[in-house]
Amino acid sequence: LVVPAPPAAPTNFLATAAILNRNASTVTLTWADVATETGYVIQRSTNATFTANLVITSLGANATSYTTGKLSRFTPYYFRIQAVNAAGVSAWVNANPFPITTP
Repeated sequence: LVVPAPPAAPTNFLATAAILNRNASTVTLTWADVATETGYVIQRSTNATFTANLVITSLGANATSYTTGKLSRFTPYYFRIQAVNAAGVSAWVNANPFPITTP
């Protein structure tokens, strides 16, 4: 009996902020797909413990980037990611920088 292993955590998880318009910004997240995953879970929050204004996004296997919708400008956002497969989940990985402040 072979027990599948939980996926490896994504690496090189980077956040890049950009101005969308005068009222909003976006953040693009990129990472290296190093796991045998069935998908990813990304969490966004306005605090480092992920308890305030939490937004959860699920992505499919082999994804390596994600761009948020409209975010408030001049606001610090915290992002983290984990890989998911049938055997479980990877450790959470915080985006670099942590937090990223929108322009």
